[in-house]
Amino acid sequence: MTIIASNSLTLSNVNDGTITHTAWSYSVDGTDRFTTVYPNLNLGDNTKTFVGAEVDGSNLRGSIRIEPATQKTQDGDINYLTFKPTRDGYDWFRFFLIPDTATPNMKKVAVKPNTKYTFSVLLKGTGQHTIYAYQNWTAPNTPWSFGINLTSDWKLYTFTVISSNVIPDRNVQFFIRSDNGTEISLKYPKVEEGLIATPYMQSSSEVTTADWPKYGGEYSDISSEQSTNPSDYTWGPMRGDDGIAGNDGVGINSTTITYAISTSGTTAPSTGWTSSVPGLVKGQYLWTKTVWTYTDNSSETGYSVTYIAKDGNNGNDGIAGKDGVGIKTTTITYAGSTSGTTAPTSGWTSTVPTVAAGSYLWTKTVWTYTDNTSETGYSVAKMGNNGATGPRGPAGSDGNPGKIVSDTEPTTRFKDLTWKYSGTTDLTASDGTIILSGTEYYWSGTNWILNEINAHNINGDNLSVTNGTFTDGKIKSTWDSGTASGSTEIENSHINMSATDSTSKATNSLGLDVQQGLGMRWSDPTSNQSRSVLLDYGNLVFDRNGASAGLNFDGTNLSSSMPIQAPNTIIKSTQFSVSGIGIRLDRMMSFVAVTFFGQASSTISNSPTINNMIPAGFRPINPYSIDYMVPGNSANSGYIYFNPDGSIRIMATINSGYYIRGTRLYITNDVYPS
Repeated sequence: MTIIASNSLTLSNVNDGTITHTAWSYSVDGTDRFTTVYPNLNLGDNTKTFVGAEVDGSNLRGSIRIEPATQKTQDGDINYLTFKPTRDGYDWFRFFLIPDTATPNMKKVAVKPNTKYTFSVLLKGTGQHTIYAYQNWTAPNTPWSFGINLTSDWKLYTFTVISSNVIPDRNVQFFIRSDNGTEISLKYPKVEEGLIATPYMQSSSEVTTADWPKYGGEYSDISSEQSTNPSDYTWGPMRGDDGIAGNDGVGINSTTITYAISTSGTTAPSTGWTSSVPGLVKGQYLWTKTVWTYTDNSSETGYSVTYIAKDGNNGNDGIAGKDGVGIKTTTITYAGSTSGTTAPTSGWTSTVPTVAAGSYLWTKTVWTYTDNTSETGYSVAKMGNNGATGPRGPAGSDGNPGKIVSDTEPTTRFKDLTWKYSGTTDLTASDGTIILSGTEYYWSGTNWILNEINAHNINGDNLSVTNGTFTDGKIKSTWDSGTASGSTEIENSHINMSATDSTSKATNSLGLDVQQGLGMRWSDPTSNQSRSVLLDYGNLVFDRNGASAGLNFDGTNLSSSMPIQAPNTIIKSTQFSVSGIGIRLDRMMSFVAVTFFGQASSTISNSPTINNMIPAGFRPINPYSIDYMVPGNSANSGYIYFNPDGSIRIMATINSGYYIRGTRLYITNDVYPS
């Protein structure tokens, strides 16, 4: 089959019942970068060498921003990136379609609403990483993140998103997040419009003639499934060797192939074109239309046609044929449109949308067969315009606002709608409300509100509620937080509560009775430890692992079954020495007793101050002058200052060999020493 297209069409060698398949390559044998999809241009700049991608602010150009710690390694005429994150959640690589205000000179792409965009990239490394579409530019309830686990081999990863109805004016990007302890290498990042990731290509401002596939291959058969084996194709050059440089040329921006059935083999159909091969009709013609859109936004169209042969005369039984095909799946989607003749190109949903009066509701049915081929059919219905207003009828009685029982949130909501959630686990509704299992809610117009019953009197034998019962005057509730579980019981004049740790099985219980008093108990079966407290009208009893003690008040005296010792009545002591003179400090409550002992080993004179001698817990509130005696030499008795900062200052000369004695008190407000 030969096609020549330049606002005209020549067809030759048309083979009945055959389909021509096309592929592209960079080598004459088809093995170098073989592809059955012609490459689209990259929407981003600077995706090949990443020159200057680590700078920030107004100096950043292109579409890529990387962390300064990212390593670049040259590989032929490209660079690939390697990054080793030093913390979790490190967002180190960003591919901007619309830049942030902090980087105003980056490339800006005209992102279309309700359109598929595919991010593709070659990666290798270790650990798990995540690709995100950020920020708030993808359609609601569609994936916006993609987790990957890397290996030591280069592998192509693709991630397709659908843009939302409204595109933000800044910070539209894909970025990669990596965690501490992993490693990631990256090359050939690409973003393009559409569902299919085509081979890597630079942007329209960077691409050269040498970047496009050099060879094209074709083969024909009767199967709609295309081979991926290069040897099945006949290859030939798509362009010759470079000649003398001419004016700027254009490349192919995209290739679109559609199919249609017609009774004519000479005039191309004007309608009925679909992206998949329709059901073949014997005696009619299968038309194939190829539209090439070039980088200067011009386009050309080519057609090929194949006759679908009618049944011939009955022959002898042939060899058993291959298994036939059946319908594997049927997918039905809906969309609204103002046109009743042209099917919408976007907006298809699995639920029937709201369509304005006078517009059209389109239904699209896609049949996928067991041989992985598919067909698409459309039906359309017009929504009637409002008629003239009729006479006012009599007022009707108030209707029931309605009630839904389901394990999923109702998609159609109106004010006062009642919904009983029948699921077995709690869920978070679209408005953020936590919906409890087996519980009723009503829609306020903006939020789900818990349905409450308000009544002055409820008459009945027993009451059963979520996690609780009210039976014969006894209230019992149970709970389970995941880490612990327990119950509460109220009956007659007493209350019992208990809680058990899910891991250690330690149990806490509390009982309260208006006649018997209060009791608390803790027990741990693992350590065989227990604690309890009992309080009644006049007695308090403590128990620790079977050993008990108590207090009793008889109206006049408070008595204890064991001695009571207050922590601040215990005497705490410390001591230090200065030139052989010993100084002992005894702390009891708010007082410190100073006792001198020992013999001076050298003469102390000139009123020296010695820092950090008094430890914390023994320091005075204010400087205290503590006098001492020199037995046998009372004329040489003196005094020493004890200071709040822990220093002491000796205010008199102490000769070598003197014995000093004496005990004095001062007041402290230090924390009691341990």
